[in-house]
Amino acid sequence: MSARDLVAWLALALWLAGCAAPPVPAAPPVDPAQTIIFYNGPIVTMDPHQPTAEALLMRGEKIEAVGGAAEVLALQTDDTRLVDLGGLTLMPGFVDAHTHVLNDARSLGMSLDEAQMLALRNGITTLGDLYVDEPFYREIQAFNAQGALRVRASLYMVLTDPCGHVQGDWYQRYPADHTPGRQLRVEGVKLFTDGGTCGGVALSFELEPGAGEGDLWNTQAEVNQLVAEAQAAGYQVAIHAIGDRAVEQAQAALAAALAGGPNTYRHRVEHLSVLRPEQITRFGELGLVPVVPGQYPACTPFGPPVPEPYHAWEWPWRDLRSANPGLPIAWHSDYPYWSINPLVHLYGFVTRNDVQNYYTCPPGAWLRDDVLTTSDALAIMTINSAYALFRDTEVGSLEAGKYADLIVMSDNPLTVPADDLRRLSVLATMAGGRWEWCNPLNAAVCPGYVARTPAPLPDPRPPVAVRWLGLALAVIVPLGGALSLGRAAWRRGLVAVSAPAAVLGGAAWAAAWAGQAWVGDTNVAWLGLTAGTLLALAALGLAAAERPTRLGWAGVLLAGGGAVLLAAGTVASGWWQLDEGWLGLILGLLLHLLGLIVYGLANLLARRRTFAHWLPLLMGVAAGIVPFVGSSLDNNSRWPAYVLGLGVGGGWVLLGLWLARRWQAARVGDRIKAILSPINPEQAHD
Repeated sequence: MSARDLVAWLALALWLAGCAAPPVPAAPPVDPAQTIIFYNGPIVTMDPHQPTAEALLMRGEKIEAVGGAAEVLALQTDDTRLVDLGGLTLMPGFVDAHTHVLNDARSLGMSLDEAQMLALRNGITTLGDLYVDEPFYREIQAFNAQGALRVRASLYMVLTDPCGHVQGDWYQRYPADHTPGRQLRVEGVKLFTDGGTCGGVALSFELEPGAGEGDLWNTQAEVNQLVAEAQAAGYQVAIHAIGDRAVEQAQAALAAALAGGPNTYRHRVEHLSVLRPEQITRFGELGLVPVVPGQYPACTPFGPPVPEPYHAWEWPWRDLRSANPGLPIAWHSDYPYWSINPLVHLYGFVTRNDVQNYYTCPPGAWLRDDVLTTSDALAIMTINSAYALFRDTEVGSLEAGKYADLIVMSDNPLTVPADDLRRLSVLATMAGGRWEWCNPLNAAVCPGYVARTPAPLPDPRPPVAVRWLGLALAVIVPLGGALSLGRAAWRRGLVAVSAPAAVLGGAAWAAAWAGQAWVGDTNVAWLGLTAGTLLALAALGLAAAERPTRLGWAGVLLAGGGAVLLAAGTVASGWWQLDEGWLGLILGLLLHLLGLIVYGLANLLARRRTFAHWLPLLMGVAAGIVPFVGSSLDNNSRWPAYVLGLGVGGGWVLLGLWLARRWQAARVGDRIKAILSPINPEQAHD
């Protein structure tokens, strides 16, 4: 490979790195003078002082009047748009107090814009994102800075991860902010007390004999300290607690932090799948906010059922409501773990039936009567959830002075039979006075709506022709290098190119593995192609320079072949989205590491013990054994990927520098020999 070829490779890599979707266009500003009056349809306000109304006037971003049709219509001016609902129902947008639709967007194959559109199409105008690490915080801040965020989002910074590991005090660099009106703001921190996502739910009984009672991740003293530190820094605390032992720990920690004072921080406890009777009343005594789902997993159970003696402890939402009048119980979809459709949860609150596609599934007999009224369920899913997010003065009900975050429903949930709740649909969604979604069949109720297609995830894939060319080069270039080993002139060229190939290939390898672990969403297809091809060349060049033993040759062939397979596998899995590509990637990785180990052992057996001769053995062992040992001890740690990336990539960079030094020394030596060589006798005679 010539210098020109290397420059072409670098240009291709830079071009691929720059592939990205166009930026999401900023939301157009809402005309402060726009006025709309909705009438001729039931209006469910969720305002306890005026539960229903006949008409609503909004101006600009906010609601200006709600009341009887005659009094509101009397406020119209020449510029007022009248929207005849035609019997359709107007109500506040749903408020999802705990979801992962934004932070899990990429893993679900969506961009942030597509994820928020999914929420808006389902009538969710305000949400709490309950798993915010620093990379995602930067991503969503940049998204909001573009003016592209159209849902109101409250962020909860990760204090402990799903396996209970403390993430440090990084969150304190981003203070909590409850300032009304901000589209995006940090609300609090999130910590996990028991399993569910990782490990088992902490119960005071066994779900089945020998299963154990689940996992509490930290001691009571440790949780107390974490909660106290977060509260002292001004953060609301949201605690994941599924089992009753976890709820006990969460309540005790929050009680210790509040020290008998009122819960002005609005501390929350999430999920609460199993509650003992005394824990139900404890929520009211402490003023803690319970955040619960409505969709009971009857169609797709998460595990064994609760044993009969503990049936009354499972999902006791009616008891929680009746034992604590006035306590704001909030709702979460916890999407993607539950449905993002609020109507599935509303149906679940009121009937306890589950919905899977077109089927309904009843719960166990002990839960069928433990239901809520539709009115209570709607309050949980709107104004109460807004309270949990410190946004109850902004949204959650249709009142004068609040933002015009509203939805148009196909029918009135307060009047349809309970079994028909799951058949309701959201026909239009408005957020802050702007129509964000409208069913084309009901365009008359959405004046001024402009349909848009949300911006997709950036596509890092180059054109198909370039992908095929890249795969061909990944195979042909190293193969050509292997064939050149039989020719002295080509061998010298291969030795010469081995140094830059090792340095650039090692850097690409490190960026692919360690970079992915750090950033979390780095596309490694082009990096894998670059690393695999160049390291295959580097391995061949190393062999040409060192002339290894037969065992060393076996190691070189394994390392080079594994690198080629690694390149092909990353291209197939990353660019072509083929599941089989992962097999090639993993097999290539293992062969490459095995080749390094074999080559290093061959050098030791041949008594070649300089730094560069034993380095491949160290690279292969560190990157092959250490991560496996580390991952078996801690499935949630990122450091094995760092070892894999920096161990092999950094090692190849060092080998490349060593080869460059040897190659330069050899060239200088040849020149000195030429100068000092005896003068040709014929030249002397002349």
